[in-house]
Amino acid sequence: MRRKLLLTYLTLTAVILLMLEVPLALSYSMSAYHQLVMIRAGEARELAVEATAVLEDRASTTAFEERLRRYGSNHQTTVVLVDTKGRVAAASRTDIDAPATVLRSPLAKALRGKSVEPSRDLGHSVRPDEVVVAEPVRHGEKVIGALGSVASSAAVQRDVERHTLVLIAAGALALTAVGLASVPLSRWLLRPIREFDNTVHAIVDGAYDVRVRCGGGPPEMQGLADAFNRMADHLVTLLETQRAFVADASHQMRNPLTALRLRVETLESGVLPEARKRLQQAVAEIERLSTLLDQLLRLARAEGRDQSVEPTDVAEVIATRVAAWEQAAARKRITLLAPGTDRTVTACVPGHLEQILDVLIDNALHVSDVDTSITIRHEVAGAYAQIQVIDEGPGMSAEDCRRALDRFWRGGQSAGHEGSGLGLAIADTLAKANGGSLRLLPTTPRGIEARVEMPLCPRAAQATENPVRMPVCPRAMAD
Repeated sequence: MRRKLLLTYLTLTAVILLMLEVPLALSYSMSAYHQLVMIRAGEARELAVEATAVLEDRASTTAFEERLRRYGSNHQTTVVLVDTKGRVAAASRTDIDAPATVLRSPLAKALRGKSVEPSRDLGHSVRPDEVVVAEPVRHGEKVIGALGSVASSAAVQRDVERHTLVLIAAGALALTAVGLASVPLSRWLLRPIREFDNTVHAIVDGAYDVRVRCGGGPPEMQGLADAFNRMADHLVTLLETQRAFVADASHQMRNPLTALRLRVETLESGVLPEARKRLQQAVAEIERLSTLLDQLLRLARAEGRDQSVEPTDVAEVIATRVAAWEQAAARKRITLLAPGTDRTVTACVPGHLEQILDVLIDNALHVSDVDTSITIRHEVAGAYAQIQVIDEGPGMSAEDCRRALDRFWRGGQSAGHEGSGLGLAIADTLAKANGGSLRLLPTTPRGIEARVEMPLCPRAAQATENPVRMPVCPRAMAD
């Protein structure tokens, strides 16, 4: 953003400099050439007055030609004097063929008594190579000849070019000064924005105690920072209150539910046989409610913060959970397969990966038919360890796969199964708490792939290029 801001400043400055310097350069060029025209026209009139005596044979032609030569040499100008018949009476140089051609038309107008000089706007060009002037030579009211001059504008052109270079240098200097001044200005303006960005990312990562410290920048940004900090305090307070309520309520209700279950079970001996089924249903509902409270407590803890992460061997965790669920799978004649044996080290909170796998394997067992298999495998995908739990159940649509991660959502396949609809939500929360993700994907021809991605341990990620040496991931603190 700083580069864009600097580019904006420099672009605006360059546009302003162009709007100022281009007209200024054109104006100076026009003024310089106008001044040259006026000077040469005035000098031509003076020479025409002196030429009157030459054409009347009252002055020496040789002396006047010497005067014209000096004038032409000093001012880079060719001067020609002609009589009424167009014959050259005097000239500033002997070779006047080319100038005579240029002066033919102006001298003809001057012999008719008209002064000839470039117009004030210099026609179509602001940089004529030559300035042509012609003046009639009069004796009283009678025209007795004409004097024409062709002046070079090279000196004026050089002066205009020097002036243009000065303007370009001044513009470059101004642009440099603005660029140098824009660096601290942009830092001053963007410092609060960077502070906001860092604070927002820290809060998103779970560091709820981080606040914007706006020590500089515009006063408006400081006011905004104070308002943002108050809003963050309020939201964090609400979030912590909600989590504390869920955790406390779940914890405090476990003891009364346990006592209620014990009392209901003691009634079994005194209940008539025909009412015993209802008693068993009541116990089952109490167990379901206890399970729901346990899951709410786990969900509140999963959304907590300040939990330390440690290196976790994915293959070892998978092997442990497969062994724990083998008996439950065997009762349904379902085979658990764990083909991957490569060591992959991920950084996560101790116990979180185990809880995620328990939820996914439990769901897979509920939807799988007898004599099918559930495959749990893992691999490295970029900077993440990818764990896949693939069942051979009836599967779900892509839309149901997305909704299945919502809290308390239960699909049509769950009608015949007990559950609260919190399992996948807990697994998703645990994955996100460790910087990972959980997705459900339909497979072909049937079944669901539950794909978990957990960040690799930093050193383990580097070691994927050299599998011979297995590094040790250092203990880290989650944000």
